[in-house]
Amino acid sequence: MVELERAEVLRPAEAGARLVALRLLDDARAACDRLVDPDDEKAVHDVRVALRRLRSTLAAYRAWLDPGATRDALAEAGRLAGQAGTARDAEVELTWLRAQLDELRPAARMVLAPQIESLASHARVARAEASLELPPGFAPFERELRASLETYRTRVAPSEPARLPGFAAAVASAVQTTAGELERALACVTGPDDLAKEHEARLVAKQLRYLLEPVRRLCDDAPALLAELRSLQDLIGDRHDRDVLSARLRGMLERAALSNARALADAIAARDPRAERRLRARTAEHVALALLERAREQSDALFAELAAHWLGGKSAAFFARMAELAGAFRQLDAANVEIERKYLLRGLPERVQGVESSVIEQGYLPGSGARERLRRAVGSRGTRFTRTVKLGTGVVRAEFEEELGEAEFERLWPRCADARLRKRRYLVPDGELVWEIDEFLDRPLVLAEVELPTPDFQVAIPDWLEPSLVREVTEESAFSNLRLACERSSSS
Repeated sequence: MVELERAEVLRPAEAGARLVALRLLDDARAACDRLVDPDDEKAVHDVRVALRRLRSTLAAYRAWLDPGATRDALAEAGRLAGQAGTARDAEVELTWLRAQLDELRPAARMVLAPQIESLASHARVARAEASLELPPGFAPFERELRASLETYRTRVAPSEPARLPGFAAAVASAVQTTAGELERALACVTGPDDLAKEHEARLVAKQLRYLLEPVRRLCDDAPALLAELRSLQDLIGDRHDRDVLSARLRGMLERAALSNARALADAIAARDPRAERRLRARTAEHVALALLERAREQSDALFAELAAHWLGGKSAAFFARMAELAGAFRQLDAANVEIERKYLLRGLPERVQGVESSVIEQGYLPGSGARERLRRAVGSRGTRFTRTVKLGTGVVRAEFEEELGEAEFERLWPRCADARLRKRRYLVPDGELVWEIDEFLDRPLVLAEVELPTPDFQVAIPDWLEPSLVREVTEESAFSNLRLACERSSSS
């Protein structure tokens, strides 16, 4: 099952949506590869579930994906999942009927045994057909979808400081929208005969669960909410299965009644009193009726549980928690915004003497548009390696950062040879702010940066910094770290 790390949720929405879809596509491929094993009875079911997860994800994040490719993938994923549906329905009915055998009398078990064997044969055939039909259709589907997911085109306009949404914001929006749909769908269920409306609610509950599963480790309440969604899905799903099963049992009852009537007429015409007495007992009809009543009783009990926990306003607390979860992901996305001002200094302020500092080496990977930054920071607390993308200019910029292992850093670092810089950073607390004083070690330059809580926060220059201040250079691209790194490398 796909599980995202915090750094992955902080990526741009386009990247995060593609990452989840690609991993779900990998899951579907792994399940599809198992279809060659005739003893793997769960393979067809797992392919179906993987395709449904993938389809739900593509639908939820289609605004961040390629429109044409996503439209085609949605249709094809639905078609492929449908090929496995017949086998699943037969297996569900077969499991229920087998569970009833122990509660039946020997004569009744003899009546039911042929029905079970027929259904088991049907399930085997359906599973075998799906195992043969799915791989040829899955291969081109996977190839085309993977190609559209692995790359995307974006527009970078440094003059526009507007922040691009992160995937955490996309998650928050999708969760809020789908939770609202589920709440409305449940409100439409007013009685046990609203099976079609229940089924619609179940589909939406499943979509919401698929949205939460990849990010469940990033919010404390997510696992509990997922468990409740699964309970809801199972309740309505079991009700739906009983409805489908009842249709089969009604057919069984009708066939038994017709067959018994014909046999009874023949026995009367043949003056066979023994056969007549046996047929008048109507054993097959009674078995079908008993099973039909049992299925109805179970369905009614399931609806009572559904009503007690989810209907008539019972789910208000659940949806309030879901709203809080969406808010948590919005905050996670908002925390990904860097709001700072930058100042040119004449030299190091005296205040930096004795404060915490670290030596920073950073470089920029080659490319156009948004440049990825690698950084190695060595300080009293050890060495930290990071990889960062910053978008925009000016006071407010989007920042997406993830930790790197040392081996990965060393692998990528040589690629930054044309854009590097080296500096010592001093951290100077001042009230609610922390000033970062950067003394560049590869050129005569000292800059001060301060991160702000809001874009309109009024910065008061501290008394200790005033003597060293030349001017603010927040909007001057000549003092961006990328520009400085490129200039230094070209002159060395």
